[in-house]
Amino acid sequence: MFEGWLRELSAVPLTDVGRRGLCELAPSSQRVRAALDAFDARVGAAVGALDDRGPGVSATLRRATRCSQREADRRARRAEVLAEVPSAASALAAGEISVEHVDVLAKAAADTSAEAVEQSGLLAVAKARPADVMRKDVSDWTRRQMRNEQLEERQRRQRSARRCVVFENDANMTVVHAEFDPVAGAEVRAALDRATDRLFQLDGGRDNDDSGRTSEQRRADALASALTGESGSSAGSASAAGPPAIRNQMIVIAHADRTAEIPGHGPIPKSELQRLTCVSDIFGLVFSTDGLPLWHGRGRRLASDQQWRSLIARDGGCIGCGAHPSRCEAHHIVPWTSQGRGLTDIDSLVLLCRHHHHLVHDQGWRVVQESSGAWTLAPP
Repeated sequence: MFEGWLRELSAVPLTDVGRRGLCELAPSSQRVRAALDAFDARVGAAVGALDDRGPGVSATLRRATRCSQREADRRARRAEVLAEVPSAASALAAGEISVEHVDVLAKAAADTSAEAVEQSGLLAVAKARPADVMRKDVSDWTRRQMRNEQLEERQRRQRSARRCVVFENDANMTVVHAEFDPVAGAEVRAALDRATDRLFQLDGGRDNDDSGRTSEQRRADALASALTGESGSSAGSASAAGPPAIRNQMIVIAHADRTAEIPGHGPIPKSELQRLTCVSDIFGLVFSTDGLPLWHGRGRRLASDQQWRSLIARDGGCIGCGAHPSRCEAHHIVPWTSQGRGLTDIDSLVLLCRHHHHLVHDQGWRVVQESSGAWTLAPP
């Protein structure tokens, strides 16, 4: 059966098809891939149901497919989740969702329960939104479902699993691999983002960066600087680093129901929120003209610190792909330089990563608002 599929796929012509034809083929290949992933999960579930005292699902899949241990573990988890959430298994087999959606649902099931996910309505969200964007919806749902005792237990379990290893890869490069609980990870990331931004300013900033460093190289230099105490600045650079960008500060959102979350990481227990209030600056956010000055009209072009905090709280990251706020820029929905003379108002700004910012400005992509009020991107 599979050999016939392979022959048919290899025989599909792709030359002289054009962009429209290729775009029409892509969903078809996605449906086939999803069906195979669903079949793969059924195989894993069948292996798990064997009573022959043989290797477990992960070990069997790793040996049979020669995949990495991480991928084998992921496939085993998918098989377990799909067996417990039959509606998701059916949607995957029909090509309505991808394994990326399944992985997001699996995380929600691990934090709550498979039964809760089955009855949650999250599958409808998965069918309508890209997997990276739906993570925020799943995080909001998880926060509402989990009791503080569950959050405390998860935080304890994740913190006990923290680790850091240093090794040399095949290219003789030193690799630093660290895993933190979500709260410590957010603190580390915010500190690294601030250090990276200082180097960015030393290199001349957005309009005068002539250092030759990529963003990834600058980030590596910032980590080395923090660990070794070296300056990490560009040779010959005389400019002083500006203040840390507000987008690189750690943001914690406290809700009216006394729950809290870190954008991009999800809910946190009350004990961690209390600890953070002792060691961090706390800012209130009021989405009203009676509160913070979030509406600037044509008075200023760049988003203010207050607006950045509000955008992070509202969007959580890039509205196109969910990228972390540290990788985002504030985009005017109505361009500042257009005939419409865009305004620097909170309801006229969205977060976009540099890639999607380029797509909007140069490739004709549009910022649109869904019926729920959330902003998203639409292709030209």
